[in-house]
Amino acid sequence: MNITLDYLRGRRTWVVPNFVVWGDWSLASFLLLYTEIGETSKRVMLARNNLGGLDQSVTFETLYDFRGNQLPQTINNPKVMVMPKNEVNCFVVGTETETGFRIARFSGSEKTGLADLMIVEMG
Repeated sequence: MNITLDYLRGRRTWVVPNFVVWGDWSLASFLLLYTEIGETSKRVMLARNNLGGLDQSVTFETLYDFRGNQLPQTINNPKVMVMPKNEVNCFVVGTETETGFRIARFSGSEKTGLADLMIVEMG
């Protein structure tokens, strides 16, 4: 037996074709510096905040694969890969959860994104 082939075949995989991405990432990104001075401690904190934008929340149960099968409600440790089908670049925002993910297109494009999604259960 081939251990690598068994490993790859043991993972559940779905391909969702022609997914429309309308969510917008952000209008501006700011780097902020916070300082806190107390009686017993002094702190400097650095943060990046995004202003504007509206990412798109997607749950797995609302998606259908290329065969017309509905995806399960939960996927154990999912990984979503975005394969663009037009000139608009799209990406997954943050990390995926067991029930869904957030996706957005880069700011600056007025068109909606069109992409195929490949969702793999990493186990």
